[in-house]
Amino acid sequence: MRADDEKKMGVEKRPAMDRKRLTDPEVPRSPSKERLRLLTPESGHMQHLTLPCSMAYSTGGRIGSIVSHKSEDALSSVSVGSILRSTDDVDDYFWEASSSLVLSQLEKLPLKDFSCEIRANMDIKLFIKEATLLLDLQASTLEDIIHEMLTAVFSNPGGVSGGLNGDVIEHNSSIAVGSHSTTNFRVTPVSSPTAAESSTIPHCTSNSELNSPNSEVPTVDALIEKAKKALFLQITLNEHSYYRLCKTIKAVSVNDDDQMLTDQSWICALCSLKEVHKRYVAMARLACPVNLGRSSEGTQIILLVISPLREKKTKCDTELGRTFATILSDIEFRRQLIYAADENEVKSLLWARAHELQIEQEDAKRQVLKVCEIPDDLFEPNPKFHLFRGVISDLRRKLPFYPSDFLDAYRGAHTIRKVISTVFFLYFFCLLPSLAFGVLNAKNTMGKIGVFRVLLSQVIGGLFYGVIGGQPLIILLSTAPLALYIKLIFSVSQTYELDFYAFFGCVGLFNAGFLFIYAALDASKVMRWSTRSTEEIFAFFVSIAFLVEAYRDLIKEFESYYSCQSTMGNSSDQPRSEQAMLNTTFHLANSSLADEADGSTSARQFRPTLSRVLHLSLRDGNPLNISLENMTTGSNNDCKPEVSLLYLLLMFCTLWMFISMLNFTKTPFLTARKRELIRDVALPSTVLVMSFIGSYVFRHIDLKPFEVDSVPFRWEVVRLHQLDWIAALGALVLAFPLSLLFFMEQNIASAIVNSPSNKLKKGTSYHWDLLVVGFINTFLSIFGLPWIHGALPHSPMHVRALADMEERIDIGHHVQQTVVLVRETRVTAILSHIGIGLSIFLLPRPLTYIPRPVLNGLFVYMAITSIRHNQLWERFQLLFIEQSAYPPSHYLRRVPQRRIHLFTALQLLQLGILCGCGFVEVPFVKIGFPILLFLQLLVRHKLIPFLIDKKYLEAMDRPI
Repeated sequence: MRADDEKKMGVEKRPAMDRKRLTDPEVPRSPSKERLRLLTPESGHMQHLTLPCSMAYSTGGRIGSIVSHKSEDALSSVSVGSILRSTDDVDDYFWEASSSLVLSQLEKLPLKDFSCEIRANMDIKLFIKEATLLLDLQASTLEDIIHEMLTAVFSNPGGVSGGLNGDVIEHNSSIAVGSHSTTNFRVTPVSSPTAAESSTIPHCTSNSELNSPNSEVPTVDALIEKAKKALFLQITLNEHSYYRLCKTIKAVSVNDDDQMLTDQSWICALCSLKEVHKRYVAMARLACPVNLGRSSEGTQIILLVISPLREKKTKCDTELGRTFATILSDIEFRRQLIYAADENEVKSLLWARAHELQIEQEDAKRQVLKVCEIPDDLFEPNPKFHLFRGVISDLRRKLPFYPSDFLDAYRGAHTIRKVISTVFFLYFFCLLPSLAFGVLNAKNTMGKIGVFRVLLSQVIGGLFYGVIGGQPLIILLSTAPLALYIKLIFSVSQTYELDFYAFFGCVGLFNAGFLFIYAALDASKVMRWSTRSTEEIFAFFVSIAFLVEAYRDLIKEFESYYSCQSTMGNSSDQPRSEQAMLNTTFHLANSSLADEADGSTSARQFRPTLSRVLHLSLRDGNPLNISLENMTTGSNNDCKPEVSLLYLLLMFCTLWMFISMLNFTKTPFLTARKRELIRDVALPSTVLVMSFIGSYVFRHIDLKPFEVDSVPFRWEVVRLHQLDWIAALGALVLAFPLSLLFFMEQNIASAIVNSPSNKLKKGTSYHWDLLVVGFINTFLSIFGLPWIHGALPHSPMHVRALADMEERIDIGHHVQQTVVLVRETRVTAILSHIGIGLSIFLLPRPLTYIPRPVLNGLFVYMAITSIRHNQLWERFQLLFIEQSAYPPSHYLRRVPQRRIHLFTALQLLQLGILCGCGFVEVPFVKIGFPILLFLQLLVRHKLIPFLIDKKYLEAMDRPI
């Protein structure tokens, strides 16, 4: 067993000499040198019992018995109230002991039922009346925090139970509490030890003097010290101190990966004192999260409960703490408490939450179905079928929330700041991919569909969907698979000499018709069979598509400027005089045509157009036809490696800066609010900075900008009458796989956005959203504009941009973010698309100042984002990771490793087939890509269960 594994189990390895003394009878055994260290998994919600170490002579030379323990998962999966019991006169048991034993016990507490337990609401009402609140407390150690809270509690003339009743009045003043006295005990201030420091457990100081009879009465300071003794497990030896809260209540929750995580943002500390005659409750909100040790790494809310020692069980410290812990267990309520402005708002939030809990728990009890409430049509032998039943249900579900979709953009703490930052984020996150896909479509269609058309379709579709769409958090966009399909349609039209716009519009109209049929038949119900593996494979494909496009542009740039190999007229055997004559001719032709162009159009902008229409011919015995495009792209005798290097530099610097600003919240720099603000403006800041560097700082390097549409756009309906019936039939054949692509991508994006982990409250609208997408693409197809649908990863990132997040540290010490609440509003999508519409008037400048490598850097980032938290990627990495370093994922504890690797291999096989169909250069093979994507549902539920047991599949691959 490895050393770190033994530490995790609770037993520390002993030095070789100590082991020899214990096992070899001839080696003298000195009591002062005997060491037996038992490390219990330290947690803020354990019962700590300090015990004396057994004498070495009583072990009979044995190191120790096997210690029963619980795994870390078990320790973090319950809520606990822990109690300190200190043993008197520990030094009587051994000489010069350098360690102590700590017994930890766990207990599960049920949530308080506010609907039937009268005491719960009474406690809340009394606490609000006699509240002790400390807001924005400046403290960095647990002892300082508790000291401030105790001072405020015992200085407050009231408590939960009402009047003073003679507990304490002033500092250093006497009160009658019976025949008891207090010895002033000063706790040495130390910082809260971390989990790594918990291995050193020194000598224990007894707290038995709490009950020593004496006629003296305690002062406030003495009472504070007694409360500290009751609250803390304190062990001191040789100027070392060990502090832990003895009795605490915390909560646990299940994350998306089925892991039990402790709520680290709050903790409830409990104790009972014989010297007090009423209950005290205090709440402290720290100015910033503080690391209070293991399972409390980011604590910001601390609740302190003190009750009399002789108190009936319904009013004891555990019951009172359970009341407030039930309220604090709600993550959204905790976020509201953190943002509360003053004490009055905190009190109103507590009372409102108690009332909400009462209503929620009463409603939960009424959810038992009654026989009279069951619809009659369930008993009919053939239930009636209604078209658009799902659409009608979606409208009934979403229409009541339509006004709040706009009002929620202005409600709540920091909402306006979130909305503004999200608008700018969406503006750039939709604008830049639209520019990039516009450049890609222009290259694939020879300028038939370019940047202008892509931006125009984005504005029309985004605004229309933002106003009438069912789930406004979904972002519609032209995607990489659509770009591949548009290239296929252009190839077919060129092969059969068809009008591209007419053929494109016909395919789009048939595709919209299929979407109408899917919406009418409630076909989105099929997605109930869609599981996590389907989303993982598709997200991985999208990631690879982004990388492929960025890689192709980078390779093309290096082939044009870095390799110095001319494909036209730059061969080594060409006479030097002929090459000089060629360069002179191109220079004169280019200059003369540039002079004839409009004065506002520079020669640099005019060259791409010339490259398509100007062909020079020099004849000197042998014909030589040269295209100007080779001259303008660098395929001449002048090598420009600096262009390629700058392209590479800008692309990766864009990626680095964007990721660094997004991860700035994980750094200790500045304050939490400023770090969050830097994260929110990461994308616009990155684009502006890198565009300035590429277009101004390196302005002397001829970095070619992206091309604007060569074919001007006109509001003309496509000429469908130019197509014969055979072409229309071919369009129908192409439209069916395209409709499957729309169906899968739209529903997968909707399923990810509506994931329970996002905690959305306004319901889903799969059928209505599919119908709206059909209407949008009908309009776009009529005017020859590119299609759009729900996009990944833009839609989930829109949700995260509008969300408040809470960070937790899991069992493997990895930081995980949990969504607290999401502002479900239409305002962000509408305003961002209005900004994109205004950006159309910025073509060609200043939008052309955004270098192409910046766009590709964004492509690379989206590729990384698409596989973030992707279990397929995590399981793929397991093939190359040492087994001892495996993460504590839930499926690793439930599924054998061979089955995990087999399932990963099957997913990679499906991904490889999809990539083969999607990126192959044969046009007609790409038709099978949407069909293969849809057939993955059949493969998952009909073929894979023959290879992997169902119980293992349920652990690795649950529904979306």
